[in-house]
Amino acid sequence: LSSGAMSDPSDQPHAVAATPAAVAGGDAARFVFVGGLHRSGTSLLAELLKAHPEVAGQLIDGMPEELEQEGQHVQRVYPVDDALGGPGAFAHNPLAHMTERHPLATAASAARLEADWAPHWRGVEGAKVRLEKSPSNMLRARFLQALWPNSYHLIIVRHPVAVAFATAAWAARHGGGKRAASAASVVECARHWLRAHDLLLADLSSLTNVRIVRLEEFVSSPDAAQRTIDAICADLGLRRVAVGELEAAAGRGAISAGVNRKYWRACKDEAEAVHTALGALEPRFAAFGYPLASLDPAASAAPAEPSRNRLGTVSEPSRNSPWIDKLAPTAAGADATRLSA
Repeated sequence: LSSGAMSDPSDQPHAVAATPAAVAGGDAARFVFVGGLHRSGTSLLAELLKAHPEVAGQLIDGMPEELEQEGQHVQRVYPVDDALGGPGAFAHNPLAHMTERHPLATAASAARLEADWAPHWRGVEGAKVRLEKSPSNMLRARFLQALWPNSYHLIIVRHPVAVAFATAAWAARHGGGKRAASAASVVECARHWLRAHDLLLADLSSLTNVRIVRLEEFVSSPDAAQRTIDAICADLGLRRVAVGELEAAAGRGAISAGVNRKYWRACKDEAEAVHTALGALEPRFAAFGYPLASLDPAASAAPAEPSRNRLGTVSEPSRNSPWIDKLAPTAAGADATRLSA
């Protein structure tokens, strides 16, 4: 999910310099919405940002751990992920995809959400932004932007096969007491990843302030994590804070680069039917910059050969180029951005 230069400008992704001026305006405590499929790293990214002294986050007393402090569970405007089919399925439900044309895209809905979330904000004093995290924000960013035009959207993306295995395993543990995910559920979760990201791709050109972060690049090294956090802070006009300080304030250990290692092993150990099904989907995975081989930790550690992805992004936050929905080369270690004023 990154890019290099292309000979034809019409084939380059769009990005505007990520400066506070480009995204400034409106209420100082603007909304930041974090989204991305379950098991993609939304909690990691949100927890680090909520530890920033200029970010107000939600702390919802008594919420079960598995609901992960998500604002979707304490509001009465739109359906929660579980009502739409749950992890690994919700994007197939037409009700999950909400845009500015939705009948609920009204000032009354914004007021209702503000009221529902008001009791749960922590760290409001001195905060420049308010951060809410829910996975399905990735499919209602246009709706949220209609409610708060100055809102900022962070979408985190992870290898579809890793997400499929992790989501299927999570659903098996929490949904029916099973100890292991079925092969069929892994393949269905992989198809769900494609549906969700196809919808996201179609929405990108309608979003004003959006940054896409690829989990594998974010956790690849301390420097890569710092670059991503620095870029987000620059977008929002927040002061620079060392990632190590955010980790300590959030009460979590250092970021680990081996996030997909066990899923590469799981993929290799799966039955031939799963290999065949996932192999049939590989051209679509690769179009987003995620060929199956990129799940291999050895391949991830090696210098990346240019691949191609549809979520056109740029390797430097300050680089500007015209956007179209075209393929763009991928380079390792770059964070993904698309911002426009």
